[in-house]
Amino acid sequence: MKRSIAFLIFASAAFAAKNPSPGWVHDAAANQPKSEYSGKVGSVTLFHEEHLTVGADGKWSATERGVIKVLQSGRHISAGRAYNPKSGRIRDFHGWLILPSGKETEYSKDSVLDVALSAEYTYDEGRAKELDCDPNAPPGAIFAYEVTQEEDTVFTTYPYSFQEREPVLVSRFVLTLPPAWDARAATFNHAEITPTVQGSSYAWELRDLPWIEPEEHSPHFQAIAPWIGVTFFPASATNAALQSLKDWPAVSRWLSGFVDPPAEPTPAVRARAAELTRGANAELDKIRAIASFVQQTNYVEVAMNLTRGGGYTPHSADQVLARNYGDCKDKATLMRSLLKAAGIDSYAIVIFSGDREYVRHEWPSPMQFNHAIVAVRISGDTQAAAVIEHPSLGRLLIFDPTDPVTPVGDLPEDEQGSFALVVAGPNGDLVRMPRLPLPAARIERTVEARLDPSGSLAAHLVTQYFGQSGRSVRYQTRHRSMDQLKQNLERVYSRRLGGMTLDKIQPEDHVAENRMDLAVDVTVGKFGQIMQEKLLIVKPGVLTPDSDYSFANKERKLPVRLESRLRQDSVVLQLPPGFSVDEIPDPVSIESPYGVYHASWKSANGAVTFEQSLQVKDTLAAPSEYAKVKEFFDKVQGGQSAPVVLLKQ
Repeated sequence: MKRSIAFLIFASAAFAAKNPSPGWVHDAAANQPKSEYSGKVGSVTLFHEEHLTVGADGKWSATERGVIKVLQSGRHISAGRAYNPKSGRIRDFHGWLILPSGKETEYSKDSVLDVALSAEYTYDEGRAKELDCDPNAPPGAIFAYEVTQEEDTVFTTYPYSFQEREPVLVSRFVLTLPPAWDARAATFNHAEITPTVQGSSYAWELRDLPWIEPEEHSPHFQAIAPWIGVTFFPASATNAALQSLKDWPAVSRWLSGFVDPPAEPTPAVRARAAELTRGANAELDKIRAIASFVQQTNYVEVAMNLTRGGGYTPHSADQVLARNYGDCKDKATLMRSLLKAAGIDSYAIVIFSGDREYVRHEWPSPMQFNHAIVAVRISGDTQAAAVIEHPSLGRLLIFDPTDPVTPVGDLPEDEQGSFALVVAGPNGDLVRMPRLPLPAARIERTVEARLDPSGSLAAHLVTQYFGQSGRSVRYQTRHRSMDQLKQNLERVYSRRLGGMTLDKIQPEDHVAENRMDLAVDVTVGKFGQIMQEKLLIVKPGVLTPDSDYSFANKERKLPVRLESRLRQDSVVLQLPPGFSVDEIPDPVSIESPYGVYHASWKSANGAVTFEQSLQVKDTLAAPSEYAKVKEFFDKVQGGQSAPVVLLKQ
């Protein structure tokens, strides 16, 4: 009874008896799916359209329409649109719900929520308006919406995604430009889409897009779902604020006006640079001293009016130095300013953090980036791993001053190999970030263990993490408590070993070698399995970490993304008194397009030694290769879990 009353209250607040839904909603609702979907699919988009109309001054308005059919009750279905209150507004937002019975209701204005985009520790001027579909809407119900946004922006590029994960019957993007303007689009994750052109309007459309089911170890969604990057610009440069971003040097030239002036050194910056580099004679030593200082500057994300270029405009280096906080572009600016004061040139780099495959070179647009780092111009005498050779700018050492634990010469893993824009006026361009050699991020583990006759085990494990492989452990030891580190390790080890206790944890950070060591003492109550009162079965390989990859026995629809890994392990297991080896596995050697694995077992001097090496190759395997990928990692798992049989004399 309480639930019914609550629903009636919700319904009276959310809906208002107004005009019926527009004709385009009914037209789209009549376009029903031609086939049934899996029970996992909660809804299908019958129609989605976004119409962007650009004025001669660059201001635009966008009308977005959507019609969604509910397939499963209780799923979260909503419509939303982000905007910046300093440069634009959501002018109208309407929503309707049509029940299977034909009854229509319009959502009230109070149902549309205006929410901040900010997250914890983040200041963001952006906001969004959102409208949620009634969660109790039954299967067959139609949720429709129309939202109109107006924006005063300096951007002349625009992305449009044809779908989220849910299936879509019709998806369309329409662009209407002033006379004498041009437009072009790059198509991604789909064959080229040729627009229909009528006068100054362009329309790109796709139909019958299938459901994209989430699958483990698949590429990021942006690399799967079809989307277009549209660029539009006046045929002649009549408005200085509207930059024709036809190529990447043009984007670099445009961004330089935002990022370079705040990096000019002030007397305060020069004084701090002199203090930091006092006693540092070599170029690399000066860079390290400045980088370490900037890494310790507090990170607070401040997203400022992106649509007017503010999202790329840092605070001045002088302000960041005085306040001791800033976001990624602020920290990059502070580092560039300190370097310049020390006589070292550098450039800002904009990059996408979180996915090295996100940025596409075919679409010159500043809207592809979410992060700022630094390229330091170095001489031939300075040697470091994270260096690229630029044809006009020279040798550039790439460094991320926002990352608190990655030292100079290394680069966060998700940024390595990514396309990024070096912001250097007309000389800037999109370039590949350095990809450090695989051994630079290897993991090595040595285990010394002793087994007693009951099958319990005491082991001393030392794991050496090189480069980026140790980033997580280094961050936990510097910025988290030992109790949290212990809890994380217990969770990892118990998954492999079952009932166990961690007796001792000892991390050691070797910063100069960019290596993190972690020594752990562990006790396992039932490591060995006793059979027939005289056989003891043990699996030394489970004392090593798993391969990071396991695959279910199922049909695969998406490609498999494998990230490169390299590890080497050695386990020496002392046998209990009175036991000898009765059966030992044969050596394993596997070479495939997806990786290389070697394992061996030896018995000598009352001990069993297990050694293995695993190299996972950076691979994007087609769904048709799924069985072979699974077979490789199944064999790796088989090697790691191969049993050794001990016999009691």
